[in-house]
Amino acid sequence: LFALAADDSGPSVSRYVARNATKEQAREFLILKSMYQLKEADPHTWAIPKLDGRAKAAMVEIQADEYGGGSLPKMHSELYRATMRGLGLDDSFGAYVDKVPAIFLASVNLISLFGMHRRLRGAITGHLAIYEMTSSIPNAAYARGFRRLGFESPVTDYFDEHVEADAVHEQIAGRDLAGGLVEAEPQLMADVFFGAQAAAAVDVLAGKWQLNAWQNGISALYEAAEVNA
Repeated sequence: LFALAADDSGPSVSRYVARNATKEQAREFLILKSMYQLKEADPHTWAIPKLDGRAKAAMVEIQADEYGGGSLPKMHSELYRATMRGLGLDDSFGAYVDKVPAIFLASVNLISLFGMHRRLRGAITGHLAIYEMTSSIPNAAYARGFRRLGFESPVTDYFDEHVEADAVHEQIAGRDLAGGLVEAEPQLMADVFFGAQAAAAVDVLAGKWQLNAWQNGISALYEAAEVNA
């Protein structure tokens, strides 16, 4: 898993946002991510009752942080809402679903598929592990990009929070969550890797869609989304 996380050969939306994105592209970026980020952590939480032992404890620890340790303003989904509002976007869940290309919906549906089925508990574990292990550096780049465009807190709080939290989660997810599950149930090793690789594969496709559109001067959405300024 750590070797997979270190593979940086895919398209880098984070570097583009950090260096090149316009304000309109930053808005599109937030809209595309909102399909998951406005319900962040929920699909992975379905895995908790399907796990046991060290893997379950690690999953609970990670998810507790995702939900702000019980503090509403610190919930990651709430931080993302603040980011969207800061750019004049509608922060209600699903507001832009008709403007989001299918590959971004597929990415979200993949998590739900894995999380809802006990037989896929290895896959949801691998999915969350690779998410946490590849999040910190991109979020630092997103924070730089939004600051380059003139935004500060609370717009950048979501990204700043993930730089710190996911640096810790990386070790928990890789060693205690995924590692703990495979130690307890070695037959699930292939499923863990499948979940991680599936997450990476759909993210590559989504990244290519965004960058191809932006580098060709067109919207990454089906239509230019209206902004509630």
